[in-house]
Amino acid sequence: MAMIRQGVFVLAIVWTLWQLVHVRRQLRRGAIVVPPLVAATLVFALGIIVVIVTGVSPLHLVWWFPCSFIIGLVVLVFPLGTHLLLRFLVL
Repeated sequence: MAMIRQGVFVLAIVWTLWQLVHVRRQLRRGAIVVPPLVAATLVFALGIIVVIVTGVSPLHLVWWFPCSFIIGLVVLVFPLGTHLLLRFLVL
């Protein structure tokens, strides 16, 4: 069971880092960036940080993954969420 937990945790970190690097490459090339995907990735990264800080089981990331897409879409509905996402993309 510990091996599955570590596998899920490593896979989550690798996917998140890959997404952030991919978005950076797209921005540098001037390609189209899909804001809901970036928002979902940031929400999922927040979930990874919560797992690290609180010490809960990394298996929670399995259900957090689809929830992060829904929350990422909801965040973009609000002006503050859109503003923060644009600030992140400017970095």
